[in-house]
Amino acid sequence: MKLKSQAFALFIFLIGLGPFQNGISQQNLNTELVVNHLLTDDRYSGSWVYVDEFEREYALLGAKTGTAVIEIIGQDSSFLRGFIPGPASNWREITSLGDFAFVTTEGADSIGMQVIDLSPLPQDSPVLVTQFVEQFDRAHIIQRDVYSEDPYVYVIGTQTSQGVHIIDVQDPENPVQIGLYEPGYYIHDAHVKGDKMFCAAFYEAKMDIVDISDKTNPTLIASIEDPGVNTHSSWLTEDDKYLIVTDEADGFPSRIWNIEDLENIFEVSTYSANLESLVHNPYIKGDFAFISHNTEGLRIVDLVDPRYPVEVGYYDTYNGPSGGFSGLWSACPFLPSGKIVGGDRTRGLFVWDFNETFAGRIYGRVEDASTGNLLPDALIETQIAGLDTLIQVDENGEFVLAFYPQWIFVEVSAPGYESRTENIDLSVGGSENIIFQLDLISSVSNSGGSDPILFPNPGGDWISISKLTEGNPSISVVDVFGKTWPTNYSFKSDQISVDISKLPGGLYFLIIHERKPLSFCKQ
Repeated sequence: MKLKSQAFALFIFLIGLGPFQNGISQQNLNTELVVNHLLTDDRYSGSWVYVDEFEREYALLGAKTGTAVIEIIGQDSSFLRGFIPGPASNWREITSLGDFAFVTTEGADSIGMQVIDLSPLPQDSPVLVTQFVEQFDRAHIIQRDVYSEDPYVYVIGTQTSQGVHIIDVQDPENPVQIGLYEPGYYIHDAHVKGDKMFCAAFYEAKMDIVDISDKTNPTLIASIEDPGVNTHSSWLTEDDKYLIVTDEADGFPSRIWNIEDLENIFEVSTYSANLESLVHNPYIKGDFAFISHNTEGLRIVDLVDPRYPVEVGYYDTYNGPSGGFSGLWSACPFLPSGKIVGGDRTRGLFVWDFNETFAGRIYGRVEDASTGNLLPDALIETQIAGLDTLIQVDENGEFVLAFYPQWIFVEVSAPGYESRTENIDLSVGGSENIIFQLDLISSVSNSGGSDPILFPNPGGDWISISKLTEGNPSISVVDVFGKTWPTNYSFKSDQISVDISKLPGGLYFLIIHERKPLSFCKQ
């Protein structure tokens, strides 16, 4: 239910293969649960973080009846330091700036934007200091530029405007609206970094890019047409070159766009852990995207090369079926300790650690072994954990394999050439440039060669290896995770028969004495 692979025209993108160990799915990968803090409310939503002057870390959690301030003390240890009541609502969003938290909700009662003083922590409880109601009573979400301490917050989805309110909070107890982006259609969310604001035009299926260097006069400078629907949210990579955009609808992946040239924006890749569930909110820190994926929980994606994203971690907070508006709402990764804070709609606060496992990538080229000429007709077949994928190289004879670190079997072929196979162990964070050189098929038959032949492949209960020259050689069977499996086999003349009936389905390597491993798949 939780894992998918995405194949593109000129490269293969393999995700989530690590979470399957011999066909058994896991609740988490490369993440550790620190705290799950549940209050008495029956619904939860947005979350954010705060660090006090003593470097103590707090989670700010939107609950149905207000905002909870929870200190993260340590493993399985947290403490509710304060609760600021608000109108009952399933929607509550929070951000923090300096020693203040700013809260909006779509609740029916008039509170506008709540401003909460967090500076009394940890000795005393936080205090509600004002409610900004001059421009609006209700709002869908509130954002800020997390990469600076600029004293502005951005309020989106109010009942008085379809756009974005830009509010100066230099004096937090006396907020002042100084600008308004009002395009004439509904903006659902906005991501702000530096002098640009990325506005999700929900019903227009597009992302507006807005110049806010003059916050009193926001100006549209470009738009991205979203091939999906319900354009929901976005986040920039830290080098400002790529933008990940999500749609609030099941069946649509998130999309990553190259925005280096605003006059030539183009899509480079997509990501979804499971298309049955929508990708809700993305957040990027360093080389990782931390994604709240509704029913698929927390998903962590390696974006070292955003053209080839690879899922490298997850924690599933929801036990029900995929799809719809259940599970994880938010996943804020901006605490100094590296902890990730998330709000699950019914299970409250989750806090995780992530071990920063990176993906592996192979940048390959296929060429004629004699001339060095590129072979644009080459095909690349891969096998990982029983999953076979076939791709064609591009017009330059090049391809990219991006996957969770493990053994990968690669077979390279081209018309008129001898095929070549490789078993590649790409380590965590590995990035290899490999040239596959193929030899022309000789006119002389090679049927008399002595290389062992493994058959059938894939196998069911038995496989056989013929054309062996050793007498009664030692053999072993190893899976892609390095585990050696006990096997029974019989030897007769130049052939070994191996019983694989008890092996789970997947990719394995048969090691015969000191020979190069032979790969096979168990059906």
